[in-house]
Amino acid sequence: MTQETAPQEAAGKKEYFTEEEKAEMVRSTHRSDLRRILGMIFVVYGIVVFAVGLIDPAADVAKTTGLPINLWTGGLMFLAGLVFFIWDHFNPVPAEDIIASAEESAAQAAAQGDKAE
Repeated sequence: MTQETAPQEAAGKKEYFTEEEKAEMVRSTHRSDLRRILGMIFVVYGIVVFAVGLIDPAADVAKTTGLPINLWTGGLMFLAGLVFFIWDHFNPVPAEDIIASAEESAAQAAAQGDKAE
């Protein structure tokens, strides 16, 4: 192992990552959180469906016996997307959990590497 990738001993505990690497792991995990991705999809599709309902309201009303289904569906999809964003904002994945999971994976990989030698 090189000095850069070797685990650091700190107070009896091995440190597998630098503080910069830990911060980047947390940022990367928060950026790729499934709630953000689903929220964006629902918001975009909700806007599109709502716009279709505004542009041609007679098309969906004729097929649904008077109910403007595109307006309702688009609005509800938009609200569902906002719920995902709010959920992610007020209940993010804790940084400690992200780092602990990464360190556990690194420790397992190191243990398997030691067994192979």
